[in-house]
Amino acid sequence: MSEPRIPTIDLNIGDLMARWTGDRWRSGRHRVLPPPADAPAEELMSLVYFGECTPGTRVESVPAPVGRVAYEPVDSHVYLREKLDSITVG
Repeated sequence: MSEPRIPTIDLNIGDLMARWTGDRWRSGRHRVLPPPADAPAEELMSLVYFGECTPGTRVESVPAPVGRVAYEPVDSHVYLREKLDSITVG
């Protein structure tokens, strides 16, 4: 008899949410790996949701003790534009 499968949830947050939480929640590098060789038929399901602030939203880090780092406040769309502009392919 095989062991029961335990579903897992992997929640990826972006850099702006990490900043907003004062690094209480950290953004991670997103990557999807193929199933292991011993379980090639493993099923993967992805549900994606992208949230975006209203233009002009001021993002300030949550203060301690919840937040761990106090970042300077930023405009959400200015921050996002700078991130997008920094992307290179190479």
